Amino acid sequence: MADSLPFARHNPPALGAPLGAYSQVLEIPPGSATVFLSGQTPIREDGSVPDDFETQAERVWERIGIALAAVGLDCRHICRVVTYLVDPADAPVHARVRARHLGSARPASTGLVVRGLFHPAYRLEVEVTAARPPVHHDPRAR
Repeated sequence: MADSLPFARHNPPALGAPLGAYSQVLEIPPGSATVFLSGQTPIREDGSVPDDFETQAERVWERIGIALAAVGLDCRHICRVVTYLVDPADAPVHARVRARHLGSARPASTGLVVRGLFHPAYRLEVEVTAARPPVHHDPRAR
C-alpha cells in the first residue's frame, strides 16, 4: 500500500492553521467507498475498562485499527474523526496517542467535551469515517 492516499487536503488561510494533526478540509476522490465506524470506546475484550486515561485512549485507537482492518483499511484511510472527551484536561494525552496512530494522516477533525458517555467509566469515545479510494485498472494490463 502507498505511504499516502489520494486525499486532497486543504487548509484555507482564512480559516487559520489547524491547531493539531488535522486538515480543515479533506476531499476524497470520486468513486471512493465510504466506511463509517461506530464510536469506539475503551472496553477490553473481557468487558473491563482501563482506569487511566492514556490506556483508555490506546484501547480506543487499537479498536479503531481492528475495525478498519476488518474491511481491509488502516488509519491512513481515515478522513474524519469526532472525539468525545469527558474531561478537557485529557485532550493533550489523547492528541499524543492519536498522532502516534495516525502517523502522517491529517483527517478532518472535531472534538467535543461532553458531560458523560454511555458507560460511567468511559472517559472518551472516538467516531471515525474512512474512505477506500477507487482502484483504477489499466485496460491494457493483462
